[in-house]
Amino acid sequence: MYASTSAEDVPSLKLNMFSLSGAKFFGAINRSINLGGQSALALRLLLAVFSSKLSSDANRSFGDEFRAARKVSEELGVQIVLGDRPIEITLERAWSSLTWSQKVRLVLSLFRGISSSSSELPKSNMKDQEMDGSPYKLYESLSVSYPSLLQPLIHERDTYLAWSLKRSKAVNKSRKVLGVIGKGHMNGVVYALISDLGDLRFRDLVRKTSGESNSGWLSNFLESLVRDTLLGFLLWILYEQLMNTFQHP
Repeated sequence: MYASTSAEDVPSLKLNMFSLSGAKFFGAINRSINLGGQSALALRLLLAVFSSKLSSDANRSFGDEFRAARKVSEELGVQIVLGDRPIEITLERAWSSLTWSQKVRLVLSLFRGISSSSSELPKSNMKDQEMDGSPYKLYESLSVSYPSLLQPLIHERDTYLAWSLKRSKAVNKSRKVLGVIGKGHMNGVVYALISDLGDLRFRDLVRKTSGESNSGWLSNFLESLVRDTLLGFLLWILYEQLMNTFQHP
């Protein structure tokens, strides 16, 4: 769940798109809180554990297409631009789009998925995931169960990716820009590029949502209590996994 950029790290964890990364672990935690807040960090850690379990059960790693793109770009001396929206912002906006009951149901379903054995997972789903090979399959599955997640998880990121492609072309004054994206975003990004009227406001895609600040102090207190308890529990799980990895490389 945590990916260090240091070359001195010998052990490796089953990484995925939710993994915390950076030169220092606490620096990655601090960045995640600053961009998305505590709720987004708790959700990210929970999804990281769940995604790690899925990738371990399927015996495959995520992001092969991006690793291949990086290798080719380094061989050709092409500048690399990370064009996706920071995941902390995406998760914060996704969490805020859910109602209180939906948040509870989502957390419980993820815990059930984490605690269940690989033999309990439907074989057809495992086969589909292996054939798909895309980490964004999880986003799509969540959007089906929780329709309000479709906007922050899929549509907004399609628009953001299209904006990044146009910005990269303008800044670098290049005639062509090559974008490497998940196939689940292909149609949405192409549509965003074609239908862009030039009135996109960047802050509409990255600012924090207002959430449910007017729902009463008791509701906010209970949500903060559950969030902080969950965050502490997930950090403890992360610590245990890191210790086991270093003790048994």
